[in-house]
Amino acid sequence: MDNQITLMTINDLLGKQYFIPYYQRGYRWTEHHVEDLLEDIFSFSKAQNINEKDFYCLQPIVVKNINLDSTGASQSYEIVDGQQRLTTIYIILQYLMREFLKVDSLEEEYSKEIYTIQYETRIKSHDFLKEIKDDKSNIDFFHISQAYKTVKEWFENDKKQLNRKDKNDFLDTLLGRKDDNKSVQVIWYTADKDLDSVELFNRLNMGKIPLTNAELIKAIFLSSSSFKDDFLEVANRKKIVISQLWDIIEQQLNDDDFWSFITNIRKEKYDTKIELLFDIISKKQKSDIDPLFTFLYFIKDSKKENYSLWDLWLTVEKYYYTLLEWYKSKNLYHKIGYLIAINKDLNELVELSVTVNKSYFEEQLNSMISDSLEKDIDSLNYNQSGDYKKIERILMLFNIEAIRTNEKITEFYPFKFHKNQKWSLEHIHAQNSEFLDKNKREQWLKWLDYHKKLIKDILDDTPEENEKSDLQKLLNEVESLSDDKITWEIFEKLAQNVIRKFSEENQDINTDSHNISNLALLGHNENAVLSNSVFEVKRREIINLDKIGSYIPVCTKRVFLKYYDKKNTSQQYYFWGQNDREAYLEEIKKVLLPYIN
Repeated sequence: MDNQITLMTINDLLGKQYFIPYYQRGYRWTEHHVEDLLEDIFSFSKAQNINEKDFYCLQPIVVKNINLDSTGASQSYEIVDGQQRLTTIYIILQYLMREFLKVDSLEEEYSKEIYTIQYETRIKSHDFLKEIKDDKSNIDFFHISQAYKTVKEWFENDKKQLNRKDKNDFLDTLLGRKDDNKSVQVIWYTADKDLDSVELFNRLNMGKIPLTNAELIKAIFLSSSSFKDDFLEVANRKKIVISQLWDIIEQQLNDDDFWSFITNIRKEKYDTKIELLFDIISKKQKSDIDPLFTFLYFIKDSKKENYSLWDLWLTVEKYYYTLLEWYKSKNLYHKIGYLIAINKDLNELVELSVTVNKSYFEEQLNSMISDSLEKDIDSLNYNQSGDYKKIERILMLFNIEAIRTNEKITEFYPFKFHKNQKWSLEHIHAQNSEFLDKNKREQWLKWLDYHKKLIKDILDDTPEENEKSDLQKLLNEVESLSDDKITWEIFEKLAQNVIRKFSEENQDINTDSHNISNLALLGHNENAVLSNSVFEVKRREIINLDKIGSYIPVCTKRVFLKYYDKKNTSQQYYFWGQNDREAYLEEIKKVLLPYIN
C-alpha cells in the first residue's frame, strides 16, 4: 500500500473539486458536532500563548486522486473518509462569505475560490451547497441546512457578542497559510489509486485499519514521497531498513515480559504496540488528550530545518536499542523496572541514559531509587496514614533486589505478573480478628472452620500428652459452639484463645502487629477470613497457591518457609515468632542498605 501523508491547510484545499461517492452515507453532523468545531477553532483563533506558525489540526481526510492536470498535480479527489469535516468547513466558509464578507467569491481576498463538493447520490448537491436554504426534500439537504442554521446562530448569538475583529480572526485562522502565525490544517492521507475504494472505506470504518498514530507515522517514513532528496536507490534502501526494523520492534513489544518492563499501561490499549515507543519519544502525557498528539509531533519534527526524516528514524532506533539493552541487563532491568513500576517517566530515563556515561547513569538510578523510599523502616506502621504505600514500595523493592543481587538466580523479576494483578500488604500472622466484619456471621464460622482443621491436624501429629490435652480442650471449645447461638463477643473471645495458642509463648499478640516485620506482599486477597488467620493457616494456603501456579513474590514465599530464621530456634513451625520477625526485618535492611543508608 503506497500511501502519502502530509499536513494541508484549509487554504490549500481551496479551488479543488471533491467527489463523495455512493458508498458513503450522506451528511449527518448534528448541532453538537458543528458547535464543537466552531468553539475549538474560535478558541484557537483567540489564543495568545502559542508557538509561531502553530495550527489547529483536524482528523485525517483520506482521498484518492481522480485526475491529474498537465503538471501532474491532482485537482479532483474522491473522498474516502472525512467527508463530514470537509462538508462542515465548506458550510462555515459559505456562511462567512455570504453573510459576513458579503461577497460571492473568496478569490478577491484569498486568491482562490472556495472548493466544490459533489455527492454522487445527490445530483443537485453542488448547486444546493452554493445556495444553502431550508430544504426537507431529502435527508442530506435537511442536515446540511440544519448545520448552516447552527453556524449562523453560533456567530450571531447575542451572548457571544462576536464583533467584526472576532469574525476576522476566526476567518484568518480558518484560512491561514502554513507561513501564517495561525492556521487550521488537516491530515491529508492519499491512498494508493489502485486500492478498491469501497473495500478501503469499509476497512477504515470497521476499525480494521484505523488511522492510528502508528499507521500515520508509518506513512511518513514509507510513503512514495519519503526521502525524496535522496537518490532513488538510497531512498528505497532506507525504506527497507525501516520496514524490517519496524516489524522487529513490533514483535519485541508484543512480548509480555518486555512490555511489562517498560510500561505500566495495559497492552490492550494499543492496537499497534510500536505506538507506545512513539508516545515515549513525543513525551506524550496523560493530560495530552489530542488523539493525534504523537503523529503531529513526528510530522512537525520531520519538517524541521537541518533535521532530516532519516534523523527522526534514528531517534526511534536509539530509543528502541536503549530499551533493549536495559532489558537484557540483569542489573539495569531490575533497577529501571522498579522505577517504571512506581511511575518514573521513561522518557526522562532514556534521555539521561544517552547523554551521560554508564557509571554516572547507574549512580543516578540508585539516587532515584533511594529518593523513592522511606529510610526509617522501623517507624512504618500499617495503620498509620500515608505509610501503606511506603511499606508496599519497600517490600516490592525487597523482592526485586533479592533477585537482582543473587548471582545464582538467572531468572529476572516477572513484572508481567506484578502488573497484571492487584497487590496488598498481608499480615504474616494475625494478631486479632480486627478485620473481620462484626455483622457477618458467615465470616466467623468460616474462620473457625479453617482453624478447627488446623487444630485437628496438629493434634494428630503431637506426641506430647500435655500439648494434646491443651489442643483437645481448644477443639472441644470450638466444636461446642452452635452456629445459631454464636455472637460476636463469644466468637472474639474464642478467636483470641486460638490465636494465642498458635502464637509464640509469652508473646503479646497485640505488640507490633502492624509494623513491617509482620507484613508481606501478596496478590490482593478478597478473603477477609484468610487474611485474619494465623501463620500456619496462611502457610498452607501459600503452598496451595504455589501448587496451582499462582505467582507469589520470592520473599513472601521465603517468609512462609521460615527462610529468614538463621538461628533455627523455632520449635513450632506454625508460629511467626520474635526470632522470625527480627531476622526478616534484618534481611530487609541488609538487602536495601545501598538505598536506605
